[in-house]
Amino acid sequence: MSYEKVVTIVTARLASHGLLGKILLPLGPASVLEHVVERAQLMQRADGLLVATTRESADDRIEALCLERGWACRRGADADLLERCWRAASSVQADHIVLLGGDQPFFSWQEADVLIDHHLRQHADVTHNLPTRDSGMPEGTGCAVVRAQALETAFREAGEQLREHPLQYLFERPRRFRIVTRRAPPELARPNYRLGLESASDLERLRRIQCALGDARCIDLARAVALLDNDAAARSVAM
Repeated sequence: MSYEKVVTIVTARLASHGLLGKILLPLGPASVLEHVVERAQLMQRADGLLVATTRESADDRIEALCLERGWACRRGADADLLERCWRAASSVQADHIVLLGGDQPFFSWQEADVLIDHHLRQHADVTHNLPTRDSGMPEGTGCAVVRAQALETAFREAGEQLREHPLQYLFERPRRFRIVTRRAPPELARPNYRLGLESASDLERLRRIQCALGDARCIDLARAVALLDNDAAARSVAM
């Protein structure tokens, strides 16, 4: 069997429908985006990583951070996230892509590795543990693995209304594409816990959790969930 290259793409831009510039705001000792990338770098089953940002001048700051940290960076369309992801994946000749948002500082890199293995064994087009698609993971902690050929099909065929999310075209055609959902393991199955970043209150919540766990750069998601399970005060700001 020929080797198949897996690359993680972290999508990042400063424009936001919620908290403006959220991905460069501090969370403990580093910015939100730095937390995401450093967690992604702990993955064992991915062969590389790049940050996909936009050509907008505001996102020069993201490219500058990538250069400073030594992360690969590709710039593309702003609103057309499907095109941006496809162009980034094509630039590194990936066979499969792990898609992560730059505003997910508590995503589970261990579960991402499991997803990759499951995806390759199942010969799937998309394998995911996205909370928005009933995986049971805490909000803001899931990701998806997509076959490059499937992403290319979406890029070439999707209409304008289906390009804001890179996988929407595929998800809406389950008879054509093999879509696999991985349910959250019991220790992480907390769909009512909110660990994403959309607002100032979300940022305060994540900072409190980060501080309670010692400001470590890469906190295991299971530790964060255990904290919320056992601490009523912390749990009250996570839901």
